Amino acid sequence: MIRKADLQDLTQVQELYEMLFSSMANLEPNYMKEAKQDESFIRSVILGENDFSIFVAEKEGQIQGFAIAQLQNSPPYNCFVQQRCVYLMDLVVNPRIQGKGFGTKLIERVKEWGQENKVDYFELNVLSTNQKAIELYKRMGLEPFSHSMRMRLNQAD
Repeated sequence: MIRKADLQDLTQVQELYEMLFSSMANLEPNYMKEAKQDESFIRSVILGENDFSIFVAEKEGQIQGFAIAQLQNSPPYNCFVQQRCVYLMDLVVNPRIQGKGFGTKLIERVKEWGQENKVDYFELNVLSTNQKAIELYKRMGLEPFSHSMRMRLNQAD
């Protein structure tokens, strides 16, 4: 079942965030580290502050995944066509049940939320090393739009 999160889900969402941050640290150890998400951030998202929303995938009373999205406007620069988008900030599915359609269902719900809010497009960022996520997003109809590039100048000791 996919539904909007409520404050009772906060602890389980925080646990899934730890899994996400651990996975990201494994994919990009030079830039990411294991961490806990601030409870105040999760609480504000659940309450819908700052145009955020969070949807959870629940199975047998347990939160197995979540998607956090935000409604955003194009930057106010002359060269941009002014549009509104739904930006997928975080998507995580418990690794034990990945591949069972929960990520797809969460993305579909975020897209529906965007349509309900009359957005023009759906956007997200993904680590270039996260091939499983990239494959999922391509299957969902997303395509590359821009690339961030990076170079380390100082090596950690």
